[in-house]
Order: sequence, then C-alpha cells, then structure tokens
Amino acid sequence: MKSFFTSRWIHVFLLIALLTGALALRYADPKPVERLRHIAFDAYNKLMPRQAGDQVVIIDIDEESLREYGQWPWPRTDLADMTKRVVDMGAKAIAFDIVFAEPDRTSPRFMAERYQDVDVFKSLPDNDEVFAQTIAETGKTVTAFVWTQQPTKRDPIEKAKIFNTGYKPDPAAFVTSVPYFATNLPILSQAAAGNGSFSMFPEQDGLIRRVPLLVGLNKDENITVYPALSLEALRVALNKKIIKVKSFGEQTDEGYGVHSIQVGDYTIPTDSEGAFWVYYSGHKPDRYVSAGDILSGNVDAEKIKDKIVLVGTSAIGLLDLRSTPLNAVVPGVEVHAEILEQIVNGQFLVRPDFFDGAEILVTALISALIILMAPFIGTTVLAALVISLIISGFSYAIYAYEHLGYLVDAIYPALTVTIIFILASILTNLRTDAEKRMIKTAFGQYISKDLMNELTQDPDKLRLGGEVRDLSVMFTDVRNFTTISESLTPEELIQLMNDFLTPMTSIVMDERGTVDKYMGDAMMAFWNAPLDVEQHAKHGCIAALRMAEALEPVNEKLKATAEEKGNVYHEVRTGIGLATGPCSVGNMGARQRFAYSALGDTVNLASRLEGQTKAYGVPIMACERTATEAGDMAFIELDLLQVKGKTKPERVFTIISDQRSSDFNQFKKQHDQMLSAYRSRKWDEAIDLCQTLKADEMAKDITGFYTLIAKRAKAYKKTPPADGWDGVFVATAK
Repeated sequence: MKSFFTSRWIHVFLLIALLTGALALRYADPKPVERLRHIAFDAYNKLMPRQAGDQVVIIDIDEESLREYGQWPWPRTDLADMTKRVVDMGAKAIAFDIVFAEPDRTSPRFMAERYQDVDVFKSLPDNDEVFAQTIAETGKTVTAFVWTQQPTKRDPIEKAKIFNTGYKPDPAAFVTSVPYFATNLPILSQAAAGNGSFSMFPEQDGLIRRVPLLVGLNKDENITVYPALSLEALRVALNKKIIKVKSFGEQTDEGYGVHSIQVGDYTIPTDSEGAFWVYYSGHKPDRYVSAGDILSGNVDAEKIKDKIVLVGTSAIGLLDLRSTPLNAVVPGVEVHAEILEQIVNGQFLVRPDFFDGAEILVTALISALIILMAPFIGTTVLAALVISLIISGFSYAIYAYEHLGYLVDAIYPALTVTIIFILASILTNLRTDAEKRMIKTAFGQYISKDLMNELTQDPDKLRLGGEVRDLSVMFTDVRNFTTISESLTPEELIQLMNDFLTPMTSIVMDERGTVDKYMGDAMMAFWNAPLDVEQHAKHGCIAALRMAEALEPVNEKLKATAEEKGNVYHEVRTGIGLATGPCSVGNMGARQRFAYSALGDTVNLASRLEGQTKAYGVPIMACERTATEAGDMAFIELDLLQVKGKTKPERVFTIISDQRSSDFNQFKKQHDQMLSAYRSRKWDEAIDLCQTLKADEMAKDITGFYTLIAKRAKAYKKTPPADGWDGVFVATAK
C-alpha cells in the first residue's frame, strides 16, 4: 500500500490507463459522447447565430389562412392559382414542403360521382390535372416526397441528374437510404421541374442539426439517390440539369464517403453521408408570407421577385413542427429555408473527417503533458496551465466557428484534461511527503551542506525523474595510477585514494557542484543540477584550479612514505576534462537501486577531454563553451581537436589561472601567434615560438603542450598535410 502512495510509476500508470480509457471512449463515440459534442455545437450557434438572408420566402399555410380558406387540404385549383401568382411575381422557383399523395377529393369527378344528377360537374376539368398543367406551364415548381415506415406502391420520380465526380465507389453506398417514400401523384411529379425529399432525421435528443442533402431509395440493395428539397429548389432556381457529387471524404472499408455537392457555381460541403450541418439564424417572421395573402393578391411582388419560394405550414394541426438548437418549435419548412440561405450566402458549418482524430490527438498530448508535468510543478501552477489551455481550446473553437465555419469539439477534451489534472494533482500531493523524505537520503552524500539546506527548504527545486538542462561536467583521473599502485600495499593504496578523493570532493562541494560517481581513481562531477548554479562553468573551472593546489599535501605525504620505505617516489598528477552543454540529468538506474547522474554528448566530451590531457601535456582541458561562459579567466586555446567518437572538431582550451594579468596577456599574445603560424603552415616560426613559450613562467605546467606542437610542426615540415588542411587534429584514442 505504501508503494501505491509513493511510486511515481504506479501513479503514471494509473493516469495513462485513465487517459487510454478516455481516448478509447472518444474513439468509440457512443451516443452520450456525441451528445456532449452537440451541446458544444448548440452553444456556439446560440452565441453566434447566423445573419439571416433575404433570398428565401416561405408561403405559410397558417392558422389565419385556414380560417379564411377552410381546412386543409385545399382544392388543388387554389394551389394552382397560388403557384401561378408566385411565378408571375418573379419567383425563381417554388417548392412544396408537402406531399400530394392522394387525388383531390374536391375534384369535379368526385363530385360527379356523388351528385350524379348534376351534369355540370362532368364538364369541369379535374383539379389535379389543373394543378399539374399549371406546374408544367410555369416550369419552376418542385414537388416533394418523404420517407415512411409503411410500404408504398410508388417510388419518387427522378428529375435531377446526379453524377459522382469523385473517387469510386458511388456515394449511394454512404447516403442515408430507406426502403419506402411517400410520394406525390405521378401526374404532379411528372409535370414538376424538380422533385426532392424533405426528410429530416432528428438527433437522439430530437433536435435537427444535420439534414441529408442526398437520400437513397433502397430496393433490394439497389440504391437510387435523390436530392433534398432544398437542393432541388436551388437546382431549379439556377435552371440546371445536373447535381455533381464529389466522393473523396472519409474512407471506410467500402471506400470513400461524400465530400461535397455542386449545383451550378455553388459547392456545398457535407459529411461523409451527404448530410448538411445547419447554421441556424433562428425563427424570422420576415421570411413568411401568409398563403391567404398570396391567394387574395395582398402581397407586393417585390417580396417574391427573384426569390426561392417554399410552401409549408406553421399550423399546429398539420403537424410539421421541428425542434432546433435555437427554437424549441419551428415549422419544418423553415429548416429548408435556413439551408437555402446558407448555400446562397456561402455560410457553411463543416466538420472535416480528420477532426475526430485531431481532437483525440490534442486531448492525448495535453493530458500527457499534464501527466509529465504534474510531478515537477506545483498544483497552483498546473491548475493555471490547465485553465489556460481549456480557455484557449474554447476560444479557438469559438473563433473557428465564427470565422472559419469549423465545428470543433472543446467539451470532451476539456472534460478529459480536467479529470486527468484532478487525479494527477491528488497523486502528486500523495507523493510530496515521501519525496521530501527522499531528498536527504538521495542527495546528502553528493552535494554541499549549503545546497542541501537550500534544497530542504524548497523541495520544489528538485525535479525527480530526469530532465534536460545545461550542465558543466568535470572528469578527473590520476596520471600513472598503475605505476603508483604497484609500489603500495592494498591498505596504502586505499589510504592514498581516500587522501586524494576527500579534498577533491570537498572542492567540488565548496564550488556548489554535485559529485556524480567515483570510478576507481577517477571522479565525475557536474554543476547546475539538481539546483540552478549561476556561472556554473566558472565554478567548475575554479574547482579544477583548486584541485591542482590540493595535490601538494597529498604528494608530500606520498613522498615521505616512499622515502621511508626506500621506494621510488611517483608524483600524483591529475588530468581534468571540462565541458559545458545540455545533458539529461536525474535519477537513473533500477527501481531497487538508482543514482542521480547525468548523460549526454556533453558528458562524453568531458570524458574525452580528460583523456586527451595526457597527450597534450596539460593538467586541464576545457571545451570552447566552458571557456566562453567561465568569464574573465586566463584561458589559452590549445587546438582544433576532433575527439574519438565525434565527427566535428572542438576548439579546446586550458586554464593558466583564475584571472588575467598583464603578463598573461603578453604570454597569450605570443601563444596566439604560435597557433596562427602553425595553422598557416609556417612550421619554422611555430617551432621557434614553441621553444620561446616553453621558457616562460606562465607555461610551467603546460610545457608538454609546446613540445607536442613543435613535434607536429617538424613532422608536417617533412610531410606537409593535404591541401585543405584546416588545422584540425583527429584523435585516434580516448
């Protein structure tokens, strides 16, 4: 039970398991998850309703019209009169959101059967024929049909030519299809210029958010595709014959779904099933004209001219009422009007196929970020970050809705991120006490007391588990250790190493460094972790200089022991490599045993530089970044060195002292002249300058370097380097 509260990995596993479950739930997308998404979309629409247009007029068979002209259905001659009047007033198209499935019971032929003694009925034309003739003569009428669960004897008549211009298979495989439609009398549909479906399929909560612009009649798996009433009304208004369908949207096992529909110059985006997201402006009384006013001639022609006219009803008794995100009850015909206005004005709502995947990915990335950051930052900071991210997510979703017409789900990602944050915060707080207790145990042997006190007072400065940060890394090694050890007993050797490593360790800690590990006669240390250390490169360089001074009492003791035993005295000298750069630093190892350590290219470079101090005859070798960041210390450049294991050369330096002086400046000037002569292939000049520099007091600890350069110059003098030589020396050994 204790490990549950203290193990970071158990906590991470729990959080990842929770996140995986949340992502799997989103991928499965059950109805409750879809409902959350729709709540977001509805909220956007309520906040930012569409600006209504004036391109569509609804002729409303309203309660007042019914009172004036009698109950529905009206005689088809009245509808013929209405159609002619509307077309004469300049309408581009007139579409009936009504199905005339049965013959007109008020037709003279029915009256003649009822009143056989009245001959006048026999001579009058049939009402349906009159209506059909008017429809044909005007040439702008669109009839309608609607899906039904009851078997029917008639199928809808095709008027529009629908062509698939995208990838195969035909989009018929993807559109919503049903086995039965309630259709008009054939005489009416045949006379009409267009024929479309006014079928709507509400979401689970009863709201109309998407309307299929294409529907299918499924007869024994043979699907015939028809346009929606709104789409067909647009086609007739534009006087077009063809509706083009592009099918290269979402890919499934069957192929590609619908992507968009084109009528004339209008391209209409849809989902993969050919459904259209309705961007509601809300109920607008200005869209409506009473059918009674049309029949009585009380409507100004300008109200109808150049408009697409829809005929529908708002009468409660005729049961064509729908629910939308903006209105609890609205006539169904107004939904078609909203669709037409959107198309004409180019005001679309789209949800591209990749949005589901993108939202899942964003949810995963943000949640993973919280999981990764929770152990390292305070709950308050993390809460501020989470709130900022959630606000940013909703802000983008609202911006995308308003300016781009994109439907972005911000609710599910926000809900997932919030749950992950709450659980991560709880688990992190459970670990806080355990981490505080770990600090002294894990770091008390590696860092100075001052750093230990600072760390204990502010544990948040410690971020367990690893991070990447800039470090200054040091490697030290004893020269000729094998030779020295041969003259000592095991006890004396252990004592020597204790005498050597104790002051070296103290120096590192005094300079705010961290001792990483001991490797026999070698030691690794670094600066700027676990706590920030300002000017960490300079602290490392000062520690290196102090180490040389600290060897004096060690050598005195070793010399006295050798003289006492009559052995040959071997001086203890060190090689120190310094490098500054990014490293991965943190607790590394196994769960049972771990150590705070650093890894990376900078660590490798420091190790290689320590190995090269012997070849170059210098006690300290530092990379260029260390020399640059150490400030105003007495550095001189040694070489352009490509150490083993690296492909690019490194400009390397050694340290003469912790501060510059006039003597040093003069020495450095002459030293730089030597390097310039050497790299310019002025071998004799370089050799002479090396001899001169070796005699300088400043060079007492690095005479071996000048011997090396002079030797190289002499060799190059006999066998010049190849053309293009840039002064780089490639080391073949570590």
